[in-house]
Amino acid sequence: MYVSRLMFLTLPGKTGELEKELKTLREIVTEAGAENPRILHTHFASPDAPNVIFTQDASDLKNLEDQIRKVTSEPSFQQWSKKVSPLLRQSPNREVYLVVD
Repeated sequence: MYVSRLMFLTLPGKTGELEKELKTLREIVTEAGAENPRILHTHFASPDAPNVIFTQDASDLKNLEDQIRKVTSEPSFQQWSKKVSPLLRQSPNREVYLVVD
């Protein structure tokens, strides 16, 4: 099992708006087959740390890559991305973790 984290650093005052938009992303990735998508809000983060994290699970890396490719090719994702970019201090970063049992 893998966990993908997409980390966002918002502009001051834009966190709530981003969280609302991430609910739309959650719908898009769910349609692409994502497992357990979640939106995490950090309340006590360092100044340059992400304050909102979008996570999703995947059974293997190929499955995750296929989901990402499917999502990013969707016109709805392209529109979503244009809407979200002005809310961010920088482009989001993705980290992928292997879950160790």
